[in-house]
Amino acid sequence: MRFLKNIISIILIISIIFSFAMPTYSKEVNQITESNISARVIQVLDGDTIKVQLKNNDTSYVKLKGIDAKGFDASYNYLTSALLGQNVTLIKDGVSYTGGKFNYMLVYCNGRNINNEMVENGYAVIDTKQDKGGTYNTLVSYQDTAKLNSTGIWRFEDNSYSSVTGSSGSNVIQTNDKININTATRTQLEKLLKGVSSDLAKEIVRYREKNPFSNIQEIKFVKGFTKKLYDQNKYALTVCTNINTANEFELKTLNDMSDNYINRILDERDKEQFNSISDIISIITKDNYDKISDFISVKDYDTIDVSKNSYRANIGVSNKAYLTGAGVPYYFADDIISYRKNGYTYKTLMELSKLGTSNITEDDINFLEDNLNVFTDLNTENINELNAIFGTTDAKKIYNRTLYEKQDLKDLISSSDYDKVKDVVYVNKNKDEYININTATKEQMYAQGISTTATYNLIQQRPIRHAGQLPIDVTNINNKISLYTNINTASRLELESLNNGITELLIDKIIKYREEDNFGSLDEVEEFFKTNNSSVVYDKIKSYIVVR
Repeated sequence: MRFLKNIISIILIISIIFSFAMPTYSKEVNQITESNISARVIQVLDGDTIKVQLKNNDTSYVKLKGIDAKGFDASYNYLTSALLGQNVTLIKDGVSYTGGKFNYMLVYCNGRNINNEMVENGYAVIDTKQDKGGTYNTLVSYQDTAKLNSTGIWRFEDNSYSSVTGSSGSNVIQTNDKININTATRTQLEKLLKGVSSDLAKEIVRYREKNPFSNIQEIKFVKGFTKKLYDQNKYALTVCTNINTANEFELKTLNDMSDNYINRILDERDKEQFNSISDIISIITKDNYDKISDFISVKDYDTIDVSKNSYRANIGVSNKAYLTGAGVPYYFADDIISYRKNGYTYKTLMELSKLGTSNITEDDINFLEDNLNVFTDLNTENINELNAIFGTTDAKKIYNRTLYEKQDLKDLISSSDYDKVKDVVYVNKNKDEYININTATKEQMYAQGISTTATYNLIQQRPIRHAGQLPIDVTNINNKISLYTNINTASRLELESLNNGITELLIDKIIKYREEDNFGSLDEVEEFFKTNNSSVVYDKIKSYIVVR
């Protein structure tokens, strides 16, 4: 009897412990019985699972029916961007697939079927374990599209790369494998990037030797690297490797790091995470470290800060010595300076290729992009660029002071010096807004405070290719006008000034497009306009659009 009592006591104790240990979300599980119901997304759990709040304030867990995100990081990010905080419509499709605590449903947001969208963009695959009903049949075509375009999860399907995968022994790239495009060898770039030929791999290396990739979108500026190639590969690209989290595959792309070094890095970080990138100096050779040190970190970064570059100059005001110090050839520097006329300062880097001189090509500009600025943020640029604009004495004063608005400069430099630089500097991203005077209407010019006479003269002279062709001195309106519009950075006001059929809806689409991925070439811009049934519009404004 005593033994039986002891057994009962143990069972009671275990049941009490489990009652506290069990996840509390089970109390939040509410099976959704309605076939069509509205809810608000309050949490994204993973790439195919959300938590919603119903109108009666109950919460439920919803899996997007018919799909499986396979733990793909990009899927979680995409779903979070699309749904978190949004009101959605949840719909049952035929017989609801049951799976414990989850409700398997179609999710609509702003009229978009998110289940279809996830599969079409390669953020998820069809879950064949679920019912093969209407949902499954619909998803098949979307998955076929993703496969055809090698999008997302499908980017490396059926390819074998065993010769460069490191010591893991796997010969298939997984969805979490990354290729550091700043350090991968030419052979790795050719073998690992889908659709990249030997010649294109060579171009990638040639580009980064002169201008390391600051972000993955910059690879689209490499000659021959099309938008299609970018879409096929973008989920596998990185410009900075976190040595605390990178797998063997990614570590292998750090200048073809040896298996021995990779294993030692993995062993060391298993004991304790690296606090600094210099911690691996004792593991790899100094020569190898020097080649990769600018492109590794101990945290996750999507971009590399190029403002640390010692050789930077502002093309609007820097003298020849600073321009050549930044790597600009002498004859190139002469052209930059000689086209500073009529009170106008450059508004885009690509204006340098529009000066009517054969000395400057788009390749030159791409290679020098990290060393040249059009606008300088007074609070973030390094002392070298400030020296190139203000001289060493004033630069030091500015460098040691936090400015809250551009006018604060007047307390540090003379009024005449301020007038020389005011249109090429800014504070905390508060740049001036422009209109493109090659395409703006007279009403838009008037709204910018441009006089009737100046407006008439400017319109009569169009097209104006460079400052030397301006019919008037524009010093007083220089901070309001541009000759070329950088479609990647232009404000809504400047995009509107392109006119010729540019609608508010089209501008919304341009802004949404560039928020995800910058335009990398005019070919990509043209394709965008074509996709949006606006080829005629593009033909009218293409001469005044640049991407840098």
